[in-house]
Amino acid sequence: METTAHMQYASALVAAIGELSNVPKTAKNPYFKSSYAPLDAIVEASRPILLKHGLAISQTPVFEDGLAGVTTTIIHVGGYSTSSTLLLPLKDQSSQGVGGCITYARRYSLAAVLGLATEEDLDGNDSSGLLKKEDRPAIAKSIDRNPTTSASTSASTVWKGVLPSITKIAAQSKEGSAKKWTLYGVEFNDGGKTIEALTFDKNLYDLATKCGKEGIVVDAGVAPNRKDPSKWELVSITPNEA
Repeated sequence: METTAHMQYASALVAAIGELSNVPKTAKNPYFKSSYAPLDAIVEASRPILLKHGLAISQTPVFEDGLAGVTTTIIHVGGYSTSSTLLLPLKDQSSQGVGGCITYARRYSLAAVLGLATEEDLDGNDSSGLLKKEDRPAIAKSIDRNPTTSASTSASTVWKGVLPSITKIAAQSKEGSAKKWTLYGVEFNDGGKTIEALTFDKNLYDLATKCGKEGIVVDAGVAPNRKDPSKWELVSITPNEA
């Protein structure tokens, strides 16, 4: 059963995200010849809107087993919160490498949890100590090869009674690409735990967004990605409107 604090949190987050706009990509990355929105600009643009709706974000550095990153927590004045952790591999474990990686993780995580599009900066900053562009993970490479591939429903499972809390564009085809595609991300709240699934199906994305705005919990059918089983693909959504 959804608690009052949970519903207040979901309502506030949906309202805040609805007011947020993408932050201009004013910083330049000469290594990848790309532009991105810097961390201070994202914080400056989002903090007043979050505060207006009783929300705040805390980011705690994390370092373990050669990985560095942050745990990002969204906190509501009513006492409810959700957290997600992003850990990234390092090219080196110097103070500069770790610090740069944490800064990148803060920027990327903050944009992701707020549903802001910063895809042009997906490859990050060479000074951050992250993997280079050619070392992208298997799921990204499989998307590049066949972005319209979806999960097999025969291997699916169902997340029952979850609330779509955040919907966002996770990735898009590059401008000028012969094949146009958009990968959508949907984060679900499962009793205080955040779980995420990806889909290329805009109808599922739109339904998840509608249910999230209206506070309707759903049964979400998901399946492991064939190339990267640690990632979930969204294959169905059934609203629980009773």
